[in-house]
This record gives sequence, structure tokens and C-alpha cells, in this order.
Amino acid sequence: MISLVRKPTGWLVLATAALLVAAACGGTSSTTGTTTFKGVKKIGISTAISGQSALYGHAISQAVNLAADDLNAKGGVNGYKIQADIQDDGTDVNKAVQNTQQLILQDNVAAMIGPVTSAQCTGTSPISRQNKVLFIAATCNSYQLTTEPDLINPYYVSIVPNTFMEGTSAGALVAKLSSVKKIFIVSPRYIFGISETNAFVAGLKKANPSGNYEFNDQSKWYVPFPTNPNWSSTINDIQAFKPDLVYSNIFAADQINFVKQALQVDPNFFKTYPMTTLSSVDELNTLGSSYPAGMHLYMRAPFFAIGNSRLDDFVKRYRARYNEYPSDWAVMDYDAVQVWAKAAAAAGTFDSDKVLKQIVGKSFQSLRGYTFTIRPGDQQANVGETVGTTGDSAGKYPFPVLTGVTNLKGDDILMPTTLMNELRDGKCEKGGDPKTTDFALCPSWKA
Repeated sequence: MISLVRKPTGWLVLATAALLVAAACGGTSSTTGTTTFKGVKKIGISTAISGQSALYGHAISQAVNLAADDLNAKGGVNGYKIQADIQDDGTDVNKAVQNTQQLILQDNVAAMIGPVTSAQCTGTSPISRQNKVLFIAATCNSYQLTTEPDLINPYYVSIVPNTFMEGTSAGALVAKLSSVKKIFIVSPRYIFGISETNAFVAGLKKANPSGNYEFNDQSKWYVPFPTNPNWSSTINDIQAFKPDLVYSNIFAADQINFVKQALQVDPNFFKTYPMTTLSSVDELNTLGSSYPAGMHLYMRAPFFAIGNSRLDDFVKRYRARYNEYPSDWAVMDYDAVQVWAKAAAAAGTFDSDKVLKQIVGKSFQSLRGYTFTIRPGDQQANVGETVGTTGDSAGKYPFPVLTGVTNLKGDDILMPTTLMNELRDGKCEKGGDPKTTDFALCPSWKA
């Protein structure tokens, strides 16, 4: 049986094999330009270079490489050159698990950046926990990953708005629309889609308890993931239900296919059935002028809506290197690498426990234009969310942008500490089953 725990290497093995493994273990010096490094330290990431979320993995991999190069241009971290060790998982959970095992057990990475989907993070986080390797999530975001008792990983840090933050915020915004009474829900059938959808419904009802909303049949809320190539039945169901609003958190290839197919059925589909959905620069850029105007979007880090000097410089350098605009995922994963590097430098070591102490309770500058803090407990950053309605960029970009932008502050949408503690203490489950963890079951939410 192959051990899933990274074991320290004995002195005799090191003595006899040093020349063969020194480079992989960061044991030899290297020189880049005029900088001489003590050796190489790897930061690992399993991401979707192919498959349903390939758009996201493409941007993430580019941003991580750029972040590593930026660190090395300034002398690396603790005297070591930083190398991005990127593995393609094809948006597949099993492949992400295999990649993570290789990255931690064979490649000896100093830290991990989380994969794209929450299902993948659910599968890979235990490997990080077992081997005491820091795991920074910048894309996968189900709040259960940091609060569900059987999933809690003390080495897991989240710098992305989680599903509580996104879902309840979307619900509160829709609650302000007095014309909306009939809502059609369509989301991916896995932990992220279910978590964020439940948060949307709970947030909607909390914000407007007398709303008397009507939803489509709950058995049709969720569609296969990944991937759902044919959206005809969902499109037909929406037209039959005649909702005032469609709520969704489908993303990447699924959102692109859905939008294309809906517009083929009816060019005015999204005017007839306004849509509130998660999206990113990747979907906007892929569809370009075909992306419908008037869509109500919530986005995690759209560069065009959160401009600041640090981000503007990043966008300029990213475009110069890759000849494209950075997506939300590129911004957040660049931040993730920088968080780890700053903490490792402050710790003066790559030991995960010591680096973690320089992360939890600490504050970090972000490309997003503000400083965020990793709070104790769920180790979630108080990062914000951007909402608005799609409109023409007036030729500034080859894709639509947001109009009527509101940048929600992280402190305003962060899960209350009482709620977070109730979740982690197992007080928000059905029959003591942690798999049923849901903040809407918590005493303080129901109060």
C-alpha cells in the first residue's frame, strides 16, 4: 500500500542520494540573472487546464507563474527561488486527488494553492491536513470546507468570498427588487452549487420574510456537473414557468453553453427572463458582444470595476506577457501566492505551522484594492464581492462590463462569528450528520 503521508528522509538515505535529489529538495544553489539562490522551493497547484473549467485554470496557471517570477525578481523567499508546480486535473475530482498526492508526496511542495471546484477541494484538503501542508483556497469556496466538522483542516486558508458570503449577498440584492416574485433556480449539482443556492434562498427569505416567493420545482434546481452540454430542457422549463427572474451559479463552459443556446432559442431570452448569476471576466471575454446586456452579475474580482494602482500595474504586466486581460481568478490566485510568500518570509521558514502563524490573524495587501485579514476559526478572509449589471464598455474592452457597480465590503458580508462557531461545533446538522451541515439550521440564524 502506498503511504499518503510525507515522511522525513533519514540521514543515511540523504547521504547516499544527495547528488540525485538535492535539486528537487531545494538543496543546491541556483542562479537567475544576478541573483544566487540557496535552492528551489515549489508551490503546488492542481488546476483545470482542460475540462469544464479550463478557462479558469488557464488564467490561474498564468497568474501563479507570474507571481513566482515576481517573487524571484525580488530575491525569492527566504533566499530560495520559487517555482510553480502546476498539474492539470481536467476539472476532475479523482485527478485532482492524484495530482495533490504527487505534489505533496513526490514533488515535496512547500504549500498548495487550491483547485477550482469545491468538490476537488473537498477531496484534496484531507491530503493537506494529513501531511501538514498549507492549503490556500482562492477559487473553490463552499463555506462547508472551513466549517463542516468532518472537513475542517487547520492548514486550510480561504481568501475567496465563500458561498455564504456570495449566496446571502445575492439573496439580499434580489430581495430589494419589488417586482420579483417568481424565481427559477438553476445550479450545478455538487457541493458548491447546492451550498450557494441554499445560501441565496436563505438570504432572500431573511432579507424579505414577507416576500411570499414562488420557486420552480426544487427537483429541477440542479443540473449535472460537469458538464451539462445540452440546456434545452432547462430553457423550455424557464419559458414554461415564466419567472420574473432566473437565479443561477452555473459557470465557465456551462454558463457559456447555456447563454448561447438560450439566445438561439430566443434572441430576447434574457430580456424576457432577467438573470442574476455568478460570472467572471472569463465568461464576458469568451462571449464578447454576445454576452447579454442587463444581466445582474456578482463577481469576485473584476479588474475593470476595482481599479487601483497595484491592480493597474498587474493588468499591464499580465497583458504584456499573455496578450489578454486577467480574469477574477488570475487576480485572486496571484494574491494567494503573495500571501504565502509574505507569511513564509515573516516566519523565516517554510514550515507550515510557523507560516500559518504568520497568516491567521494577519492582514495582507490585495490586488483587489484593499487590505484583508484572515480571521481565526474558519480562517476566512474578509474579502469583498462586486455586483452590477452588464452594459457596453464603449469600446474600452472587447467585452461588456458592469454598470451601476457596487463593491460589497468583506466585513459586511462575512459570516457572523456566532454562526461560524455553531457550524464548527456541529450545531447546524440534521440528526448529527455533518454531511447535512447548513447555516440555515443554526440556532442563531433561526432566532
